[in-house]
Amino acid sequence: MDAERAAAYVGFGRTKFLEMVANGRMPEPVYIDGNPRWDRRDLDAAWDDLKERRSDPMQQARDRIHARLHQQHSKARGNESAI
Repeated sequence: MDAERAAAYVGFGRTKFLEMVANGRMPEPVYIDGNPRWDRRDLDAAWDDLKERRSDPMQQARDRIHARLHQQHSKARGNESAI
């Protein structure tokens, strides 16, 4: 399914869904003739992983640190392109 349908399938907007793909919380797409497509089973597995992470305090802490590092890295790349 395309990004719009995949996002709707997991209950997020397209922007949030693609953000979750970028930070590894949702699966990467498979490209078919240059078009990104997501497999429903991969989305189901990612959703199950999110539920498991929510119940594990150590994983929650790792996820927060990873998200902060990703955000800092993204900001740094944005500043480099502005130079």
